[in-house]
Amino acid sequence: MISNDMKNIILHLGVHKTATTYFQSRLCNSIPELAEAGVGYLELNETRKYITSKIFGAFKVEGALEKILNDNEKILISDENIIGGTEKISSELIYPDTVSRLDFLINNIPAAVSEVHITIREPEDYLVSRYCEYLRHYRFMSVTEYFDSFNLTEFSWLPLIRAIEAIVGKRVTVTCFESIFDDENIYLQQLCGVKVDFKEAANNSSIRRSKITHESYRVLECLADHYPRHMTKKLMNLMDNNKQRSQKTPLKPFSSNLSSKLKENYRKDILELGIV
Repeated sequence: MISNDMKNIILHLGVHKTATTYFQSRLCNSIPELAEAGVGYLELNETRKYITSKIFGAFKVEGALEKILNDNEKILISDENIIGGTEKISSELIYPDTVSRLDFLINNIPAAVSEVHITIREPEDYLVSRYCEYLRHYRFMSVTEYFDSFNLTEFSWLPLIRAIEAIVGKRVTVTCFESIFDDENIYLQQLCGVKVDFKEAANNSSIRRSKITHESYRVLECLADHYPRHMTKKLMNLMDNNKQRSQKTPLKPFSSNLSSKLKENYRKDILELGIV
């Protein structure tokens, strides 16, 4: 039996496409250094095995989760999927099940959430990157279909952040993706609350997946027009692991007016959040 006395959890909730996989790799490679500084880090695969995949299911404190809770007073848990995946956007929360998923986690894990961190990104870049990530995991859906249930002109990070703050009962630490690489170590120190020698990330294609090009999108679209749409996931994997031979054109599905509106919304969010 684990008592939550003195057990504190730092939650890092993403969001998707804000270099989470990259920083999770750096954290994983720095587990010994973090442990020596008094912070336990639950590696991503273990987090998804014992926490994320169990939300709304048979949640049980066991295995690596039980060990890290027993061995540490402060634990960092980082997984953008805790608040949801990259499915079609249908709510101003961006992740519509955020409240219920966090409520389940808070009520089932024997520790107190002491800090919550989230990274936000300029909306157009985020939305296009999120759509590309969707294509890697789900059956093909055109970019128009993907966004047709959400009013993009009203996009704001504030509803999501305020919802998280309401459920955890404390202010969320918000970082802008655009400044995160100015000094990676300072960002990691802020996230973990300790200063250690953070190790480099692993060097593989899954760590820094980029947006697909317009040409890649047309290839996927063509396949989906003539074959079952689930087949595009395999083609995405092939394109991720091979260089495009032709000239690359960025995938830019939004009009210039919408792009400008999204930039203005982001500026307003940053101002409201008091981010310098």
